[in-house]
Amino acid sequence: MAAFQLHLPDARLVALAIHYHLGRPGSETDAATLQRHSLGLGPVLETLEPQLAGSGESEVIEVDLSAYQVTRLGAALHGTVNELKQFGMADGRSAVPGFAEAFGRLFPEAAVGEAFDALDLVPDAVRLRRRIADAVREAEAEVEAAREAAQAEAERQRRGPLRRLLDRLGALFGRGGS
Repeated sequence: MAAFQLHLPDARLVALAIHYHLGRPGSETDAATLQRHSLGLGPVLETLEPQLAGSGESEVIEVDLSAYQVTRLGAALHGTVNELKQFGMADGRSAVPGFAEAFGRLFPEAAVGEAFDALDLVPDAVRLRRRIADAVREAEAEVEAAREAAQAEAERQRRGPLRRLLDRLGALFGRGGS
């Protein structure tokens, strides 16, 4: 688990990035089974939004993420930067379902037509993405190592009991069984 301490503006950007991520088809689908799963960013948003609703401007919000969620957040922030550019230039229209509504809810000062819009958030989103870049790289390596370990275990199970016995005997006598 990685713990991120976010000030309110960054936490709002994270919530917007999660809305962006969840708005894309298949974002919470397991690639192996093609079934929806709850390992992604959906549960994070469920815990983050109530904290955003009750927080003051200087409050720090802590978000705990698994390695997989960190990788998804990194990708979501990257996509959100592009979506904010498009959103700002398209006068508040988005192809991502729910993005415009989330933007208006999370950044009400932009929704009321003040001298602030989506393009003003792009540098902040880029800065946040760069701040978590090391954590994203570490999480990607951790997720890849877990995937490789799961594949190795599946291969070991697939090989059958006789092959496993020969591997153990080979290890006992100093030879690899494979």
